Amino acid sequence: MPLLVFIFVFFVYVYLEISLLVSVGSHLGVLPMMLLMIAISVIGLWIVKARGIFTMWQVKKQLGEGKIPTQAVSSSVLFVLAGVLLIIPGFISDALAVLLMLPFSREWLEKIALSCFANKVKFFSFSSQQYHHSQAETTFEAEFERKVDEDKRLK
Repeated sequence: MPLLVFIFVFFVYVYLEISLLVSVGSHLGVLPMMLLMIAISVIGLWIVKARGIFTMWQVKKQLGEGKIPTQAVSSSVLFVLAGVLLIIPGFISDALAVLLMLPFSREWLEKIALSCFANKVKFFSFSSQQYHHSQAETTFEAEFERKVDEDKRLK
């Protein structure tokens, strides 16, 4: 059943997107609309690239401070999603991308996403303490000799 709902929503989205493109194209003209779509896609590519570089810098900084960079990563995921939506041709996807880039809606979506994934993600910490084995463990001593297979065949 959820698959049918997804397919229905997808077709409604495509229908609305094409209808809006035809409407804007009839008011502006085909060439200005195409140039606008190309410009918006270039902006989307630039946002994805710039945010990727910024995220790497921010994650490196927070890891250097000993913090887990959840906020930097979650914010950047939403920015990259906004950039991808800007690359997709259409004005509805552009409006959704702008909503993802606005601070108040991005913070709201981050809270929702982090609360959904908080129970599903487990964090492990590593310490610098060395491994100490107990006397109850069994140690095996053995010797081996390396043999060279002359004819290189399985036996």
